[in-house]
Amino acid sequence: MKQNVTQILKDIFTSSGYRIVDSSIADLIAEKDEKKMYIKFSNLLNTSCIEDFAYNICDGAGLIVATENASQEQIEFANQKGVIVWDREELAYQIGNAVLADIEGENLELGGQSAPVEKTTEEYIIADDKKKKPDVFSGNKNEVENRAIENKPEVKPDVEAPSVENKVIDLQSAPVNITGERAISIARPHQRDVTNAALKFVPLWKYTYEIQAQRQFRSKIIDIEGNGEGYFNSMNEIFEDFDLPEISNQVEVEVNDYEVKSPIITKEDATKAIYERIIDQYTRDVKFDNTIGEAIISEHKRISPSKKEIEMEIEMVYLPVWEAKGKRNSVEINATNGEVLLNPVDNDVEIM
Repeated sequence: MKQNVTQILKDIFTSSGYRIVDSSIADLIAEKDEKKMYIKFSNLLNTSCIEDFAYNICDGAGLIVATENASQEQIEFANQKGVIVWDREELAYQIGNAVLADIEGENLELGGQSAPVEKTTEEYIIADDKKKKPDVFSGNKNEVENRAIENKPEVKPDVEAPSVENKVIDLQSAPVNITGERAISIARPHQRDVTNAALKFVPLWKYTYEIQAQRQFRSKIIDIEGNGEGYFNSMNEIFEDFDLPEISNQVEVEVNDYEVKSPIITKEDATKAIYERIIDQYTRDVKFDNTIGEAIISEHKRISPSKKEIEMEIEMVYLPVWEAKGKRNSVEINATNGEVLLNPVDNDVEIM
């Protein structure tokens, strides 16, 4: 969980023009205009943790991101020590606010205060019986309230907003867990002029294998054993090390505009390439020493499994990919887990 939250924080601060550096006293340091924000991720929020963190900060502000909801006493204690606290509820609000700012093309000033603003009941805006917190990224309370009033859409009575219905398509694919808006937000630190994202399904040859083989050289018996799985991209002939969840026969999408790519590499050609890769992976150069009189003679033997000793299954599956497009280049996002893909999934895409 820490790694996922840390990556989200990196994306938010980087997209707002901050430079992220490593630190020995915090998980991250965000720098901009000679200002520093020390960011610490913690599963445990107590006075000792807050005091230790505040003591080590001498040239900037401190931000503790907690996985659980913090009590008012903990937040007030952190305020006294000059530390901002984002608990579970606050973090969810700030992430949502950052995503909306990305969609609307606004720039956020993160961590603009060197000390946190003390929370009081006056700082909450009551609407529809829900508490909405002020924007701590930029501006003061009045600016935030005024902006909310100005941007509030006019609601016409007795008119319901059109609902977006998800569509289920028959395709043996990994699930689509990342929205197009989130993909754009992830891509922005890599390509600043990204404005839209298109969903496509990329065909992969998924293979599983098991090897049971023996080789004898002189008096020695050598076992060759192993098993595994992998993915061979049928668009660009690249072997990928994807960690995908269980593949289903149907996939749910939220958009009507998507593309299912056609495979270029046939099953026969893919099978041949996969066999060659497995054999190469399990080929070993074995050294044998033999003593004749007082002389030691070394012999080298290269041993490999054969195709008939490899049990393999291969099937076509699809990987959903968001292509976040800029003016010239694109960033491709794994729509299942949100990872930025290093290799272009097809030959039509130029990756930054």
